[in-house]
Amino acid sequence: MESQEQAQQNKKRVPKALKIAGIAIGALAVFLITAFYGLSWYGEWSLRQDVARIIEQQNRPYLEDTYGGKTPKETLELFIAAVEKEDFTLASKYFVLSKQREWESGLGKIKERNNLNLLLEKMYKMEDRGFLGPDSFQMAAKDEKGVFMTFISFIKYPSGIWKIQEL
Repeated sequence: MESQEQAQQNKKRVPKALKIAGIAIGALAVFLITAFYGLSWYGEWSLRQDVARIIEQQNRPYLEDTYGGKTPKETLELFIAAVEKEDFTLASKYFVLSKQREWESGLGKIKERNNLNLLLEKMYKMEDRGFLGPDSFQMAAKDEKGVFMTFISFIKYPSGIWKIQEL
């Protein structure tokens, strides 16, 4: 009789063991799926954070640059005032960052050639040509014949100031 009771208990244990194994396998499957999607989501989130940091570092010099006017005309006036004082370091700061060194030395060379007054005359004659885009503006000066010969392109920085892009 004992062997029949033992056989019945063993029959009860087998389904109980199968239930526990099934639950364990199900839990493992849920864990693996969650881990896979969780790691995938974390990887994407981490990448977005890295890209945002890189963009912030690249834009920082443009946001920290405070030299320029609230309008292209104001930037031109600040540039003219600096050139009149022969403060070429200050005058060059009204150009976009990538052109500042070039224009600081270039203005010195213009002075050496006694062409500073010629440059200033052209700057005084600048007329608005208009917007080329939402953050781009152009001015130009006419020669004696009334033909536009000297152009200045301005660009608006993310900080809201206007810089000289090309002269």
